[in-house]
Amino acid sequence: MKIFVTGHSVTKKLENQIHTIWYCIPASDHARLITAAEEKFFNECDTRRVPVIALLTKTDTLNGVAINELRNEGLNMKAAKESAGEMEKQLLHNLEKRMIEMLGACKFPPRSSLSLGNMHEESFDCADILTTTTDALEEKALEMLLISTQQSNILLNIKWAVK
Repeated sequence: MKIFVTGHSVTKKLENQIHTIWYCIPASDHARLITAAEEKFFNECDTRRVPVIALLTKTDTLNGVAINELRNEGLNMKAAKESAGEMEKQLLHNLEKRMIEMLGACKFPPRSSLSLGNMHEESFDCADILTTTTDALEEKALEMLLISTQQSNILLNIKWAVK
């Protein structure tokens, strides 16, 4: 992978270039630390000018974790479901903070990060990931290319037209 990323980050042909790397880290195992593979990537893989965005995926699974923790504290299922929202937010905050701290300490940390949940739903809105990706790009030509291909996302187009 390191050879692929390095080679495709410096190639001259636009169609063979990597423009952004979305490095997905699942939140479904909320207690885990950064894996050896993730640590190796962020310490050894110099992506040069290609931004890496760490995506914390499956954050919607934290709701089940929160419900289970509240049930273990003695709440019945109905009360646990009603109270899970606040605990879910706290679990996500702690996980995001831990991920940012650990990856930030690496030699080649991600340029940005984003938490995503419910990506499996048909109504999932890609606006946040498009905005984060556009913000991470350093080359104006690539920013404009991404924005122009996102005609369906009028808010992203307006934001970058004003910028």
